[in-house]
Amino acid sequence: MHEHEEHCCEGEDCTCGEHESNIITLDMEDGSQKDFEVLQIINHEGKNYIALAELDSAEYDILRFEEVEDSVELSIIEEDEEFDAVAAIFDDLFNSEDPDMLSAEEDEK
Repeated sequence: MHEHEEHCCEGEDCTCGEHESNIITLDMEDGSQKDFEVLQIINHEGKNYIALAELDSAEYDILRFEEVEDSVELSIIEEDEEFDAVAAIFDDLFNSEDPDMLSAEEDEK
């Protein structure tokens, strides 16, 4: 994730190039679309994982992702052992940054 550097632009008319946004739009099962903030991306044991939160939410979801051609495919982590290991890594990262951030999955247990 990259943040837009203020020193390269003046005002809303920024022309200093493309900047990666940390907001993505996902198609939901019901056909609607929702915006999510990408909180963090990690690689664990050769697989990529992403933590996403709905905008203005303190809860986040963890998904596995892989790049396929020009797109990214997200999938649910079905193995409990795999999920727990990845969730522990994200929890450690977020607890060191924001102690109020809680995992939605932790709340369900």
